[in-house]
Amino acid sequence: MKIIGKIMAAVLALSLMAGYGSIHTKQAALAAKTFKIKADVDFTLKLPESWRNNYVIKRSKSKKQGSYVAFFSKKCYQQTTDGWLFSIMRYKDDSYMDMPQYELAGKWNGFNYVAVFPTDIQTFGATKAAKKQYLKLSGGVDNVIVSIRPAERRKEEKGVCRFSDFSLKLPESWKNNYIVEMGKGNEKENSYVAFCAKECYNQTKLGWLFSIGRFTDESYQELPDYELVGMWNGVSYVAIFPTDVQFDGVTEEAAAQYQKLDKSVKKVVRSIAP
Repeated sequence: MKIIGKIMAAVLALSLMAGYGSIHTKQAALAAKTFKIKADVDFTLKLPESWRNNYVIKRSKSKKQGSYVAFFSKKCYQQTTDGWLFSIMRYKDDSYMDMPQYELAGKWNGFNYVAVFPTDIQTFGATKAAKKQYLKLSGGVDNVIVSIRPAERRKEEKGVCRFSDFSLKLPESWKNNYIVEMGKGNEKENSYVAFCAKECYNQTKLGWLFSIGRFTDESYQELPDYELVGMWNGVSYVAIFPTDVQFDGVTEEAAAQYQKLDKSVKKVVRSIAP
């Protein structure tokens, strides 16, 4: 009887463990599910399934410097107007670095998309249920931030030079005056698109104006002259500039063409967009 009792106890324990495991498997599967939202006209986010109907969005009216899209836990917001989880803010400069708690989440169309987080308690005066909801949602914030993507563009603008994964706006004066070279690698790493002044390139194979390099790490920081101009889909788009003269040995006309194009290089690279 003792042996039978031990066997029954073991079977019961195994069945409980199996049930416990299935519960956690279901919870993990639920946590892995996401749904995509267009957070604003210019970017999307993927939210955990557990967030559905449990959050509130507040947006600034403008889409300019310092504008934002803020996310709140629904119950806390309804009870106390607190419950702030995070915001995505737009900056054209680096002034966001003065914030106490932030993360650069994306960069395109000349804007830095910065995730800003609360530094104080957001659940004061809320019920236990509201606090529980806030804690549950706040645990998924990091995954939401890294899911940021540019919203799809509806129409192509005039003067846009498009590649498979990014585009640049070129001034009218660049028309028929430049050459593009594609570097080796793939679209996500160790590849580049180089722009050269046409006449210099034809005469000496020089005339390099800039390149857009793709990086999935921070190795670009070792380059002598660069600017991080874009960041989305896990790829950093880096403008790389020459550090030596690019029109030696060319005609005056070719040198003049190079210098004319070079004046607008910064504007071109900062126009990068998906």
